[in-house]
Amino acid sequence: MIAHTPGQWRFQDNAEHWQTNPYSVTVRAHGVNSVTIANCPARAKIPAGQAKANALLIAAAPEMLSLLCSIKSHLYSNVSLHAGAQLFDDDLTIYAALESVIANATRKVL
Repeated sequence: MIAHTPGQWRFQDNAEHWQTNPYSVTVRAHGVNSVTIANCPARAKIPAGQAKANALLIAAAPEMLSLLCSIKSHLYSNVSLHAGAQLFDDDLTIYAALESVIANATRKVL
């Protein structure tokens, strides 16, 4: 299901050495020290603090996706395990939102 680059995505603070792209997200890949997933520039329209926050969010994305999949599975299994149990409106709304977010994050890329 998950087609993103596997491994722990790491936030890198390069501000001391690289002014145009002070923050990046990297992952260790097989046979390579690390691969850059994203560079988060800091420019006039994107302040350094916001660029750093963007990089931290991107670095956490695989872990968040995994957690969302677990929550969705747990929500569904709780209903399946208890005969006669039903999802309430709030549960259905949360379940639909989880499905939508997971689908957006895992849709096929050409």
